[in-house]
Parts: sequence; structure tokens; C-alpha cells
Amino acid sequence: MISFGVVKIMDETFFSYLSLFCENGVEQEYVEGLIEQFNKASDGECYQLALFSYHLLFLCYIYQILYKIKIWIPDDYHIAMVSFYEEKRKKFREAKSPIDFVHEDNKESSIFEFLNMLCDCKEVVSMCKNLVKFRNQRLGHINYLLVSKEVFERQIEEYNKVVFSVHQLTNENLLKTFSEYLDDLDSEIEQTRDELEIKFISLNKISEKDLEFLVLKHSKNKDLKVKSILKIFKEDFSVYV
Repeated sequence: MISFGVVKIMDETFFSYLSLFCENGVEQEYVEGLIEQFNKASDGECYQLALFSYHLLFLCYIYQILYKIKIWIPDDYHIAMVSFYEEKRKKFREAKSPIDFVHEDNKESSIFEFLNMLCDCKEVVSMCKNLVKFRNQRLGHINYLLVSKEVFERQIEEYNKVVFSVHQLTNENLLKTFSEYLDDLDSEIEQTRDELEIKFISLNKISEKDLEFLVLKHSKNKDLKVKSILKIFKEDFSVYV
């Protein structure tokens, strides 16, 4: 398990939007490495390197969202892959973790279009594409322009705003998935942290921010089953709203 929430810069990063559990060691090592690179570079005022790491983390987040779409709306997801050629279509349809979406033919701007499967979100997709444009213009090629602290802070704020907007798109499906999980529970069996980790949090690539949203939305729910789960979210996963 990776605890992203402890890493802070300027009081806020989007790390708490990343899944609490990685599917495998490769994803965990890569994400942890990027977080370490980001912190070292930003602490050392190497803002270009810090932003490049942050951009890669942003793409890790997008791949996690894409995997959630695959889990939450599989039929629509399956149909959406029709436009890919056979090898890539098969790879995406059979993806078992976010890292399985890595492909040599991926174009970042095209990947963002899959967010429209959650809802019509032209504006959010455009915001994502603008982040890629900034990366290409300022970080992807030599231009002899160093990133100042002011530009760095402004761009970090922009990344965080985009990630927040993307997360908002998932809320309806997140609530639906949690509701289905509750419906399948045996009311006679007490929920534990381990049960929630295995059958809900890890399975659905849930993040700290996902848990916060669920706690907020169900804060007035009087059902004992729901209250016991929210208590675990708060006490065992340090979720505060």
C-alpha cells in the first residue's frame, strides 16, 4: 500500500487522488519513484524536472481513471475500443491494471477523450490537453527557458485543478459502485478493514479522495451497516471531511 497523502507541497498536491493500492510492484515502484523525484527536484528548485515528474504522475492518474472506467462501465468500455486496431484493442480490453494501457502508439490527447465515457466533458478534456501542450512547449524540447518558481506554482495549481475536475466526473459511478457493494453485503457479517481493502478499495482502485467523497455523501445515512463502514474509512484510513 502506498500512502500518498503524506507528501505535501504548497499545502496541496493531487497525490491523494491516486489509488491507495497499486495493482502490482511495477506500478508502485514507478509511482513512488516519480513522487520522490518530484520532491527532490522541487526542494532543490529544479522546477522543470519537478514539473516533468508531476506530469508523468498526472498521466498515471489518468490511466487509473481509465482502468476504473473499464471496471465500472465494462460494456461501454468494450464498445469504445472498437476503433483501435486488433493488437491495441485486445491489449486495452484485456488490461488487468493501469500499466497495461501503456502502448507505443498512445497519443496523450487521444487518451483523454475516454473521459467522455463518464459524461460529456469537453471542457475537462480540453484542460487535460492544455497540460500536454505546456509540457511539449516548455519541457519536451530544448528552448533555453528555465521554469521560474512563479510558473512552477501556477502550473502545479493548474494540474491540481484539472485532477479535481476529472475526479468530479467519477462521482456518480463511484456512488453507484459503493451502493452495489453495500447491496451485496451480508448484514449479519461485520465489515473489517481487510474485507474493505480486498473487496472494495483495492478492487476499484479507490483513492483517499474517493473515500472522503463517500464519507461526505453518506454522513447522514442512519443505516448501521453504512455507519460501520464509514467508521473504518475514518479510523483506519484517516479520512476526514
